[in-house]
Order: sequence, then C-alpha cells, then structure tokens
Amino acid sequence: MKRVKFAVLSAAHVHTDAYVRAVGRNPDAELIGLFDDDGARAAEFAQRHGIRAFDSAEELFGCGPDVAIVCAENTRHADYVRMAAERGVDALCEKPLGVDRDDMLGMLDFCDKRGVKLMTALCNRYIGAFREAEAAVKGGRIGELIAVFATNKGTMPGMWFTDRALSGGGCVIDHTVHVADLMNHMLSAVPEAVFARAGHNLFQMDVEDCAVVTLRYPGNVLVTLDASWSRTPSFPYGRDLTLRFIGTRGSIFVDYFAESNRIYAPGERIQRYFGEDKDQWIIDDLVRCYQTGRPFPITGRDGYRAAIVAEAAYRSIASGQEVSL
Repeated sequence: MKRVKFAVLSAAHVHTDAYVRAVGRNPDAELIGLFDDDGARAAEFAQRHGIRAFDSAEELFGCGPDVAIVCAENTRHADYVRMAAERGVDALCEKPLGVDRDDMLGMLDFCDKRGVKLMTALCNRYIGAFREAEAAVKGGRIGELIAVFATNKGTMPGMWFTDRALSGGGCVIDHTVHVADLMNHMLSAVPEAVFARAGHNLFQMDVEDCAVVTLRYPGNVLVTLDASWSRTPSFPYGRDLTLRFIGTRGSIFVDYFAESNRIYAPGERIQRYFGEDKDQWIIDDLVRCYQTGRPFPITGRDGYRAAIVAEAAYRSIASGQEVSL
C-alpha cells in the first residue's frame, strides 16, 4: 500500500513537534520535510527532529506530498493553506482555522475551487471519554441535556501567542475553539448566542489571559467555559480539559488528563500523563482516509464553525452584551 507523504509548513506552533512524531510512528506515513519562511526556526526544528528543512516551498512541493500540515501563526494559516492548495496538495490546518470570517471563507472557497481537501486539527474529538459521553447523551442516558460546564485552561504560552497581529488574541482564540467544536459536533449546531468576559489579570501584555465564555445552543442548552491561561508554573501540569454534562436524569464528567500519575516530592510537583494520544490518532485517521477514500472527518468548515464562536466571544467582550452568531 502506498505510503501517505506529509509535508510540514511552518514550525511556529507548539503542536508541530507532536505531529512530526506521530507521522514518524505511523508505518504507512512518510515525512518529506519542512518549509518555514523563518529560516532559523526551520533549521533548529529540523535538527531537533532529524528531518530535512527545505530552502523553498517549491523545492518541498516538488517532492510530491499528499498533504501539508500547516502549523503557522494563527493569522498566517490562510497563506500556507493557499500555498498548498494552489499546488493541488491537501492540508491539515492547526486550530484555529483563522481569526477573520472573510479570510476563512476565502480559504474554504479557494480549496473548494481547486478540489483540495482541508481538515482542521481539532484533535479533542478523538478523546475516547468524550466519544462515550457523546453516545450516552445522544442515547438519552442522562435525559435531556440542560447544561455543560467546561474548562480548558493552560499555561500562558508566550512567543507569538501574545502578539495580537500574529495570534488574533489571547486565551479566547487559543482555547475556545476546542470546546466549541466538541459541542458543535455533539449538538449538530452552532450556538445561537455567545456571552463572554475577559481580563488581563495575570500577565502584563496586550492580549487577554483570563476568560469565561457562555454559549447558548438551540433548545436553550447552556455551555460555560473557563478558557484562561491560568496554569501558573506551580501547577504540576500545564493544561486541563474537563466537561461536566448535566441532564434531567443524570450527569457525566469527562477529565481528559485523569490518566496520569502525580508525584509530590520535596520542592517539586510532577504530573505524568500516560493516557491516549489524540495527536497520534488524528494523524492515523488522516492516513486511513487516504487508504480507504473516506472523507476527512473534521473539515475546514468545522474549523470555521468553531472559530466564529471565538470571534463572537470577542464581539461580546467588546460590547459587554450577548451577541448572536
């Protein structure tokens, strides 16, 4: 069976390392190499992973990749997706798909017109506990769904994430899209309205570091999300993802990082996660799509629908009011 050839476009995002490792562990996948217009970043990343850094995009695409993993800064996703699409190469784009509605719609239209497939790297859909919770909710095991209380907190990542011109914002754009996609997928809908509050409470920087976002879905299902960069260095692990589903006849609690060991020793606290690897699963599933002809399961339009929730949250923060999508 033909191996699926991957290229990497930009190593800006912190998830790039995980995707490169995942491709390397899949026997049916092959990593051609990396292009990044930041030459120093490309060289360092390539040396660290033992892969080739190409001097030009043309040289990389000349090696015939099937799909490009786009890991650029948020506001540059469209540039790199278009770079692949104009050469007939599919793309797996890091989240968020973008930060501007027109920009994202233009990207989707560009890919559609060229017959190129676009997948958004919303890896949390592969979490086994979420899939079981989704089946239970849809199967009526907790009655009618009333509300969801979610957290997706993390450490402040620094780097370009705090540069609004490159990131599009702070913790809201960074973390809202994950839970928004899970709920959009589970409820087969986007929120009817969004209300959000954000602040600069922990760090002195241009973008927000703390935020609470409330989503109102059809049927008056309410979802609240703490999307803050509030995991300080004193925390044993840098992020969390929890979802508590409340129904009329029961509740379900999902904690993605529950499968971990915590070590408390003099002067240090360590949490070692040993659970499922959703980054590996998204790469493996993408490979299976090429092997079987199955459509990409998390489309560019799914990425768009998640990103516009974050965009609505920013409009709500600016106005102080609930806003519609």
